[in-house]
Amino acid sequence: MTEKAKEAIRRILWDYRITPEEYLKILDGEDCAPGFDRLWALRRAVEGMNYYDLIEIVGLDRIARDWDALKPSIRSRSRVRGIDYVLGKVSLSASR
Repeated sequence: MTEKAKEAIRRILWDYRITPEEYLKILDGEDCAPGFDRLWALRRAVEGMNYYDLIEIVGLDRIARDWDALKPSIRSRSRVRGIDYVLGKVSLSASR
């Protein structure tokens, strides 16, 4: 993990005592920090990271995996529309 990625993760975890490495484990569904789960980790990223960090660190696969469950809890409607748009573009086939 790059220092830039670690810093981006630290910015969204400023109020928690969770390391960037632990955060990524939570994001992958590991139970390494009681009280925190994959949806919590994904919500923090979606609401707190800029688009480029979100795609680089979290990735579209992780977002797409839980988007239907997470989407209603995202406060920013523009963020929801943006992610819906990107996920729609990714899921479209390139061939006819």
